[in-house]
Amino acid sequence: MDAVELLVEAGAALAGSLDPRTTMHEVAKLTVPQLADICVIDLLDEQGQINDVAVVAADEEIARGLEELRARSPLDPGGEHPVARVIRSGQPVLLAEMPDISLRTFAESSTHAEFMIAHHYRSAVVVPLRARGRTLGAISILRLEPSRPLGQAERPYKQDDLELAAELARRAALAIDNARLFSDLRRLERRLEAILINVAEAITVVDRSGQTIFANQAAADLLKVASPGELTGAQPGAIMPRFLVTDEQGRELDLQSMPGRRLFAGERPEPQLVRNVVRATGEERWLMTRASPVADPDTGEMLYVVNVFEDVTAIKRAQLAESLLATERGRIAHILQRALLPETLAEIPGVQIQTLYAAAGELNEVGGDFYDVFDYDEQRTVLVIGDVCGKGPRAAGVTALARHTLRAAAIGGQSPTEMLATLHQALLRQPPGADMCTVCLIVLAREEHGVRLTIALAGHPPPLLISPRGEVEQVGHSGTVLGVVDPLNISEQEIALAPGTTLLLYTDGVTEAGRPDRMLGEDGLLELCAAAPGVSLASFLEQIETGALEHAGGRLRDDIALLALRVEG
Repeated sequence: MDAVELLVEAGAALAGSLDPRTTMHEVAKLTVPQLADICVIDLLDEQGQINDVAVVAADEEIARGLEELRARSPLDPGGEHPVARVIRSGQPVLLAEMPDISLRTFAESSTHAEFMIAHHYRSAVVVPLRARGRTLGAISILRLEPSRPLGQAERPYKQDDLELAAELARRAALAIDNARLFSDLRRLERRLEAILINVAEAITVVDRSGQTIFANQAAADLLKVASPGELTGAQPGAIMPRFLVTDEQGRELDLQSMPGRRLFAGERPEPQLVRNVVRATGEERWLMTRASPVADPDTGEMLYVVNVFEDVTAIKRAQLAESLLATERGRIAHILQRALLPETLAEIPGVQIQTLYAAAGELNEVGGDFYDVFDYDEQRTVLVIGDVCGKGPRAAGVTALARHTLRAAAIGGQSPTEMLATLHQALLRQPPGADMCTVCLIVLAREEHGVRLTIALAGHPPPLLISPRGEVEQVGHSGTVLGVVDPLNISEQEIALAPGTTLLLYTDGVTEAGRPDRMLGEDGLLELCAAAPGVSLASFLEQIETGALEHAGGRLRDDIALLALRVEG
């Protein structure tokens, strides 16, 4: 797995959990065994001690041993261990070689030193986990001696490994911090709920016969009676006929359908949302009804049921409003998506051009796939297709930046490689936010007997060249993804297209359409391309879209963009 694949996989893994421990282990697992033999994540607790530790290793015995060692002897935040120094300084550390004498100098104990030496620690990178201006801890990746069966490295770590680890740590720190904040919020919510649920909400206590033996004033107000005494003095079932009670689907409910009576009947009902309409006035409210048992401590027999009624009318109305807003946001997203694509494409004498864009899902956020065709000079034309990481407003902004930066670079007469380098620098100057972008850029020059293409790829799938006989081959040399790290490595390839030849540019949403076990894939796309010479360009692109949708079960996971050209003659 290369650096880009690791970072892409990290984005998906980090979005999968809001549990701090799970997030830490997911981050650690990303690096083993592709990047490291051992990955350790150390976090500071609220007292500033290094206590939260996650360890993943290719050898599970090493992982268990290191976790037990850290549990017995936590690292000293003021000590000389590289983790402690990195947390204090906020600066990454590259330990290209770690001889035994070095291991002994920063070991927390003789047992710690013996553990590291016994397991042949060889090379390490330690980088800080920083989020929202705070250092949360550090992530360490380690390689063991390659003579060991589980050793992954042929070489010690170098500067490029440190840069990759730093980028991974930047993303992981924000995910871990988000998970911690969410966990703290959930704990606070549970404490507040324990304090308030039996005080602030409407409460009744009912015995097995259905008689209300206690009600608070909130319950009296909710059930439209003057006082709690009116509820406790009423005969069982006498209050409910004053209301029309239905579930969310509009089905009328009787008293036996309510959670309290179902609890007495031996069920374990979940909280129930009901629509409550006062028959006399038509006033409508939505209530969340919960029931809890009160049992005899000696016999376990259920004596009473505590009913808690929460008025959630405002929430339901907000949900309806949110639903309407979501529909409108989706409509705006589609409009914005179209605005990010060119209204018209440059015309090329003797060359047919056709495009297709299919958004993933319904009412989706703005995607990051884009294409463009514009004049370079009187004899040459630029064709571009690209894919920005992510969705939403940030992706939309990067998409617009990419298109306009490449157009501006072309006006300046830059070569394909120089245009991509200009966009790369523009992305690096954006505020942090995972602004990665892949691009396929082609400069087309018209010649007497066809056209000549100069192709430059920046981490993008190579174009497919389709001969008049239906033979398909990839063209272009793989290059570096834009907006990640320097140095940028882009090479150009020139090819000539004879009359009748078709060229297809596409984004990875095409080949990745479908479940992991039945994606369209490159082979499926190649089969579709073989039929290109016999149909029009528009029909050719529609066939590719249909094939992708069939593999995806009618619902794409990612946007797809297609750009095709065919030399006439």
